[in-house]
Amino acid sequence: MGQPSWRFAGNERKRNSGKLFFRFVGYAALSVALMILDSRLAAVQYIRQAASVVLYPMQWFSNQPVRLYQYIGTLTQSQSGLIEQNRLLLEENGRLKTRLQRDEVNLSELNELRKLYRLQQAGINDVTGAEVISSGKDPLSDKLIINKGSLDGLKAGDAVIDQNGLVGQLTQALPYSSEVTLLYSSQSIVPVMVARTGERNLLYGGGNKLDLRYFPSASDLKVKDILLTSGLDSVYPAGIPVATVDTIERSSGSPYYTASLSPFAALRGSRFVLVVSQPKSQTTKPQQ
Repeated sequence: MGQPSWRFAGNERKRNSGKLFFRFVGYAALSVALMILDSRLAAVQYIRQAASVVLYPMQWFSNQPVRLYQYIGTLTQSQSGLIEQNRLLLEENGRLKTRLQRDEVNLSELNELRKLYRLQQAGINDVTGAEVISSGKDPLSDKLIINKGSLDGLKAGDAVIDQNGLVGQLTQALPYSSEVTLLYSSQSIVPVMVARTGERNLLYGGGNKLDLRYFPSASDLKVKDILLTSGLDSVYPAGIPVATVDTIERSSGSPYYTASLSPFAALRGSRFVLVVSQPKSQTTKPQQ
């Protein structure tokens, strides 16, 4: 009975030894396979690295057209953006300059209107404010056109003043506009007096200048003397500034001064004027 048990144990040992052997062989084969695979992967990796080094210049050159195109596109867009910004800035600058110039003109006109208003407050009554709408095609014309006429109560012969002094006389009144003849006109004659002495005389228009033709050289007249309307003709109210004396000469053989004068009014530069109406009973023939 003891012999079969011994045989069975020996067979069991043989089977376990065979299993261990096969396991060893399997592990060894797996190790060899792993070593071979690892060496091959290392070789492949090396080849890849070498190839990348060799192919890099080719890849770099092949990418340059694309990069150049992208760079040019970006640069073009940037330049287009800068051009557009510059255009917008120039437009804005132009608008600001125009607005500033308009504001300066408006301020100048406002100051002019304020001075005219002060003239009214100073006692020059029965006046009509008007705007100069034309000075004629000739820059040296002695005529102005204003935007008020007979429907506003204006009539030929009315005096016209600006913020500084006498401009001229209304010579034609239409329903909606009127013609003003300036002091410079050769047809203009204004009774004046020297503010300092009260001496009276006549001031004549000379085309593009003012003239005291018959002021006696024996009379008292000085440079910087101010000439005012005397009011003797009942056309121009007394006391309106007309001109200032710039120079005086005594001509040999002549009993009169030769004087150069400067008008107070901006004869061709006024934007707004006041028309001073004559008394209702006054019928003065206007200058032509």
